[in-house]
Amino acid sequence: MRKRRESGQVLITGVVMMVILLLIILYAFDVHNVIRAKIKVDIAQQSAAMAGASWQKESLNLMGEINLLKASALLMEGSDNWKESLPDPEKDHNAWKKAMQSRVDLLTEMQTRISFIAPLIGYAAAQQAAKNNGLNRINNALGSYLVKFSNEAPRYPDLINNYAWKEPYQQMVSRINNFGIAVFPNARTDTMFLPETRPRQLANERFYTEIMNCARAIAANDPPKRHYWNQLISIVKSMDDTDFQGKWWEINNRGNFPYESEIFTVGVEFGGQYGPNTAAKLEELKSGMEFYPDEGSLPAQMKWCIYDQWWMPQYYRERYPDYEYEHFNYWFGGGVLRKEIKPQYVYEGPAAYVEGYSDVRAKVSVRPSVRPYGNTIWKRDAAEAVKAHREEAILVKRPQTLFRVGTRRDEMNWSNYRPGSIAKALGGLKGELPPIAVDMILPVFTRISLMPTFMPIPYGFQVLKMKDSKLDDFLRWLAYKNTLDSGPNSEGTALPEGTEHFLEALQFLANGVRGRAEGKSGKVGTELNSRVSGKALRYYGYNHKFNKSAFENEFKDKLWKWYEVREKRVFQQKVPDGPGYLQEPQLFNNRPFISSKKTKYEKRIKSENERRFQNSKIEADHQGQMWEYYDPYYIEREGKRYLIDGATHKVSMPDTIHGGMAQRVYIEIESGAASYYVIDSRGEIVLSGSPDPTIMYNQHFMEGDGNYQPWNPGAYDGDRGPVRL
Repeated sequence: MRKRRESGQVLITGVVMMVILLLIILYAFDVHNVIRAKIKVDIAQQSAAMAGASWQKESLNLMGEINLLKASALLMEGSDNWKESLPDPEKDHNAWKKAMQSRVDLLTEMQTRISFIAPLIGYAAAQQAAKNNGLNRINNALGSYLVKFSNEAPRYPDLINNYAWKEPYQQMVSRINNFGIAVFPNARTDTMFLPETRPRQLANERFYTEIMNCARAIAANDPPKRHYWNQLISIVKSMDDTDFQGKWWEINNRGNFPYESEIFTVGVEFGGQYGPNTAAKLEELKSGMEFYPDEGSLPAQMKWCIYDQWWMPQYYRERYPDYEYEHFNYWFGGGVLRKEIKPQYVYEGPAAYVEGYSDVRAKVSVRPSVRPYGNTIWKRDAAEAVKAHREEAILVKRPQTLFRVGTRRDEMNWSNYRPGSIAKALGGLKGELPPIAVDMILPVFTRISLMPTFMPIPYGFQVLKMKDSKLDDFLRWLAYKNTLDSGPNSEGTALPEGTEHFLEALQFLANGVRGRAEGKSGKVGTELNSRVSGKALRYYGYNHKFNKSAFENEFKDKLWKWYEVREKRVFQQKVPDGPGYLQEPQLFNNRPFISSKKTKYEKRIKSENERRFQNSKIEADHQGQMWEYYDPYYIEREGKRYLIDGATHKVSMPDTIHGGMAQRVYIEIESGAASYYVIDSRGEIVLSGSPDPTIMYNQHFMEGDGNYQPWNPGAYDGDRGPVRL
């Protein structure tokens, strides 16, 4: 009788439930802390960026006002505005002209002081704004910058427009550093500068990782079973064998010293002409003031404070072939924003960028499940990860863990990673003209605004670093190399320690990687000293010798056959003319599955509005009755049914990318099948790495259990423009 008693069972269940509830409470507390930290970091960064941009705006306006002083005859020559009056030009013209030149030079020196000091005041204001909004300070964060600046400063001029800038500039940076740094700024620094490279991927650590992942996949299988092409795509498509001869890389090791503040640089220089167009704009801006009408009437040799080349879209058009399409059209032409940018704001120029972080301590860690990765290329990775840890619980209580919210610059590369906030000074001339319509800087900047983090041009946009990375060291060494051997460069500098893997990756990219060992069936490694067989690594991604027209003529009408012959026809050591991964049709496997009614059907209908299928055949009999004819296999998408042609394996569906109708070509025509290729509405086969035009992305699809789940297109990024977060 005692064995059959049930007392205590509820207690056991209650204890288990209490433990679970406790873990959930702890987890919810941690999530709340992370959310709170995200909000804090976001607000702090935005306020800091606005503070920095505000000082940039005031700096530009103040330098513009001084330009007006130079251009105004009344202010330059009037005796009420200067301590010492001018000599009489009729009595001693040379003395008068010398005195006028001194006045002009003094005003130019004032503008130079502003260009060095005011942005640093803005940076100090940005620190205070970030600290007031909850970010902690980092001690001596600019220590490496100050050391390098001290070492490099002797090669810069001591005087710039008569201003001895070095000591006050270094003192201000040092004082800001002593009070602690909460946010890091953008900088045009000559000392802590990530080299500008061509190809641009050389400055991205993920590029080298991708090469090695591809190399290992190729070494394991020929053709490889997995592909990692992302950073490599543009290189393998645009560069063939001839482009990898000799020194195929370009590396600019140094940034150009801007002759103004390296931190929050405003982008000014001194010089330029004073022409009729400038005079007209001056009259529009300050009507009633008396300006010198042209260059010939100026009383001295002028140095106008003008916009430098970094403001000008034309500078980037001439220097970077992809600027117009990938950047200017994308941001200024309405490619991503709701409307086109107003004409007066179409200029590049300076921006105040800041990034910071907050550390959050958590007591509960959650191991990700397979679910979030469903229907993506990473599904198998997630499944394997969960399987490998199947003995562990999903919710695990561990010792306190430190999570960083915000920038992780000490852990990631320094190229296109921008987790911070950006603000910019906005202004314009009358007639919706941008400020750069006149070379001379004028006081026309009226407001500041936050902006997308990637809207400032990606070329040369640097974030001031705490220290150099291994990739920095490698690129500086590579800049003086003419070959990819591991010996010293032309300066006699040895390959920096800890950068061997960067060199190894570039050697694989340029020279190839060993596939399966000749005469053997086992898998092989990717050791550098081993014998290389087969074609270069690049060909597995994109084969320039592949005949696309011949391929389309052979397979366009029977595209499902490609799946049967793929392993024998793609590029590999024994098939040198086959398509690389990026040239072969993309195999999609998106639900819904094919449905079947088992037999062909015919149905009498009164009008086309009663048709059951979007592409069924409708005919009228001799009595005028309308009939709908359809084959047994179909798919249902967003409440509509589409018939599949049993002879061609094709089904026509709307092309959500290009408009018109695209065609799915199913591998198998049977109930439950779901794998297909696509020919878009332009008649082009959709290749690997491209999205499925028959899918409406960011919509929903139905899982096998009947529940709707959000569609996730995986790692694909179909937007134009530079790489985004």
